[in-house]
Amino acid sequence: MIAVFWCVFIWREFKDARKGTQPLRMLKFLLYIVGLVLIITARLV
Repeated sequence: MIAVFWCVFIWREFKDARKGTQPLRMLKFLLYIVGLVLIITARLV
């Protein structure tokens, strides 16, 4: 995930991408966080 962060925010790999790409990137980050939360809660139960 750190590599994705660098590619998106530091190196600006998607700066020339179409406008529809932004919501997909935000959805990717959101789903990644949700997945982490689900893994953590599954180990606690």
